[in-house]
Amino acid sequence: MNSLWQSKLFVRAIFSIAALGGTAFHFARRRFNRKCQRVPLAALSKSSACRNFIDSSENLPQQTAWGLHNSRLLSSWPGSSGTPTHWVPSFAAVQVEIPVELLASKSEDNDFDLLPAIKKLVSAFLDARAAGIEPWILDRDVPSLSFGPGHHLFGTKPDPGAFLLGTWSSVPGEALEPLELPNNAPLPVAAFPSNRDAVQAGEHESAGLVLYWRAVERSVHAFNRAMVRVGLPWHFMEGGFQEFIVERVSEKTVRVTYVSVEASRVSDDEGQQKREFGRLPWLLYEMHVMYAQHLLLGAIRGLGAQ
Repeated sequence: MNSLWQSKLFVRAIFSIAALGGTAFHFARRRFNRKCQRVPLAALSKSSACRNFIDSSENLPQQTAWGLHNSRLLSSWPGSSGTPTHWVPSFAAVQVEIPVELLASKSEDNDFDLLPAIKKLVSAFLDARAAGIEPWILDRDVPSLSFGPGHHLFGTKPDPGAFLLGTWSSVPGEALEPLELPNNAPLPVAAFPSNRDAVQAGEHESAGLVLYWRAVERSVHAFNRAMVRVGLPWHFMEGGFQEFIVERVSEKTVRVTYVSVEASRVSDDEGQQKREFGRLPWLLYEMHVMYAQHLLLGAIRGLGAQ
């Protein structure tokens, strides 16, 4: 009888903790969305390198991705005519409008230079990330910040780490050229095209910076194979791309957007006939988006304190 009573107390405690956790998650998600809204792919600047990347990739209508109606198939870097090796399991874009003066250089008078603004934003974002526990876990021998292609931004070289792919600007029409990576730079997990045509079609003054990140391949493969063996549809990402966009929307306001596109291997086992499209659980995806909102808001606060 005593054992039954203890079991009931345990079950009630579990349900109470779950209810409290769910409530806290709901209010935190609503708070972040109010301060830093989520936007769909179609709402991104037409010049966006990540928007061009997704739009130009092979459509995968039978597979949905978190944040997208349909996923996309991707080829390995630097691209090939063979069978696509990766797909997009998740997409997220978060956005906020801020005063122009937060990103304007102190030496400027009336002009607003887009590329210095995007570099200032990324620098503030990296500072916001450095204030958390992530650097203590992942960062090893990270050099001083530079904006050259292939530069090691955070994490560990070659993995798990993040590296600069390049920058673009609608004024004066400079496109991202991914193949300009130096020979000694770790490679992205998937091919990424230039946004040359998209930059010419852009409707706003805008600029962007794209970085790519890589997970530890052997660890990802081990996790994914374990999930397949136990029949769970969860796969971890091998890497992905992140983009920072600054758009001039008025004389006094700029729109800042942070974009994340993940890449996961289609089939983890060589010779496997059936394609596997695993992805992270919805809750982890939501936590990932909230972390992105937290970092972007932290970057904005940092800009205001400068």
